[in-house]
Amino acid sequence: MTGSNIFVERDESFVNLWLFIVINTTILALLINILSLNYGSNDVAPYLLYIPVVIASYWYSSRGPIFAVIISLAYMGLVYYFTHGALGELVASSIKCYILIGVSVVVSSLATHMRKNEVKYRGIFNHSEAGIGLVNSSDLSIAEVNKRFADMLGYTTEELTHISFADLWLEPPVKDTFFNQLNLHENVENLETRFKTQTGKDCWVLISAGKLPDKQFVCTIIDITDRKKAEAALLIKDHAISSSINAIVILDLDFNIQYVNRSLMKMLEYDLELEFLGKPTSQFFASRQIFDEIREMLPKKGSWFGEVVLVKYSKSPIFVLIWINMVKDETGKPICIMASFIDITVRKQMELVKREALEQIEQNIEQFAILGDHIRNPLAVIMGLSSLAPGEITDKIILQAREIDRIITQLDMGWIESEKVRDFIKRYYLVGTEARVNSKEEPKKKYPSP
Repeated sequence: MTGSNIFVERDESFVNLWLFIVINTTILALLINILSLNYGSNDVAPYLLYIPVVIASYWYSSRGPIFAVIISLAYMGLVYYFTHGALGELVASSIKCYILIGVSVVVSSLATHMRKNEVKYRGIFNHSEAGIGLVNSSDLSIAEVNKRFADMLGYTTEELTHISFADLWLEPPVKDTFFNQLNLHENVENLETRFKTQTGKDCWVLISAGKLPDKQFVCTIIDITDRKKAEAALLIKDHAISSSINAIVILDLDFNIQYVNRSLMKMLEYDLELEFLGKPTSQFFASRQIFDEIREMLPKKGSWFGEVVLVKYSKSPIFVLIWINMVKDETGKPICIMASFIDITVRKQMELVKREALEQIEQNIEQFAILGDHIRNPLAVIMGLSSLAPGEITDKIILQAREIDRIITQLDMGWIESEKVRDFIKRYYLVGTEARVNSKEEPKKKYPSP
């Protein structure tokens, strides 16, 4: 970057003005030196040349030393002309010219460095992702803001310079706190508040400020509206999880417990959340085999659903229905594990009672069929013996035996219906010889009795 470019970036409006000043002061200084040399008194006049040289070196830093050399040569030419080449005068004048050039180099270097820094900080000001503004402390008028500051509030940079900084605040107590801290400590850091936008909506900002010379202070604002909305949504979700009737736990990727809600604590009969935090989940499973199965299948399928048995604080088992999911971020990377539980211990106990009752029905049906056969056998003997001694009494005995046989026949018809009931029970309630083996032995491999 050249000195002229730096100058244009810094203050382009003064280019023509300072060029005019440099030209006129140069001409005036040379004329005074000509008069001084002509009258033989040249002690003070050469120092007037510092004025145009310093101005040119400051405003045109890349060309300042060149301009100083030209001025020095012109001055040396005048001295040579008016002194007719007097060696003493030429030596004294050359020393003054070397000093003049040296001053020009120093001023040019300082000006270049200063303007580079100014351009750098101007770039930071203009292109920062944070909104930056300069405010006058006396009347709180906004002197200057960057584009980000204006866009954040829905204004243009020009419109904001006509608005008081105090009018942007929507929370007077926070505004008072801000100015009290600024006046007391001369800086404010990371204060959350709401600013009013051009449309009248709220804009949550994180504001910091610091005092500057000339009764000004600089403030930076960062839009945190999305963050505040996310915090509010997170607070609602956190409350929903903590107050949920379902037991919920959040684990890290190593299956260590990071969070439990009150329902899970109550379900497992614990009093403090600290009794869970950081502990491995396997500690609360009755079956290590089932836990290892879940741990193996979860990364592959992303979720697991089924019945497991957990261990309460009292070491007693509790049947639960668990739904465990791998939680992933927007890129699909796993970040944690979430599981919810429903207590089904009562249901399992009722199923056990129901199974036992249906098994008893099965036994009663079988006993009923056997009893019918046992009744027919002695009845056949009675009828056979009665037929050996014919008579009126024998006829009555045979008549009653036939009535008994008719009743047993009706019971046999009911037995056929009972066979259908038994088949239904075997099919849908796992009751029967084979069903009893499967229903009793298989669960024992996974679950203890409730």
